[in-house]
Amino acid sequence: MISDAEKVEKELIKNPPPSEADVEAAKAVVKEKGEAVAQLKSAKAGKAEISASVAELNKAKENLSRLEERSKLKPGIPQKDGKIDYSQNFFARHAFLNVSGQLQVETYACAVTSVYTFGRTF
Repeated sequence: MISDAEKVEKELIKNPPPSEADVEAAKAVVKEKGEAVAQLKSAKAGKAEISASVAELNKAKENLSRLEERSKLKPGIPQKDGKIDYSQNFFARHAFLNVSGQLQVETYACAVTSVYTFGRTF
């Protein structure tokens, strides 16, 4: 986890996260593209025109999502009073952490010499 935090910190120093103005500009683009799609639908435009406009809207939404996720990242490990603050969200995005049987059997391996696990390993 520390090495990942260091990677994020270096990346953020090299390429700083977007500002609030950048995120707001991306939201405005999404709104504009959405209004364009609505106008085309109300004008009963051709399917090809609407599809192209919807594709542009989806690209704008994806860009906004990336900007919002990136704007939440902050360099370094959250600290409070000089100690790691575990109450903070370390990942600033969805994280899927695994606790496998292999990790659980480590405690038994210290006490008993021969231990086995049955399950998938990744």
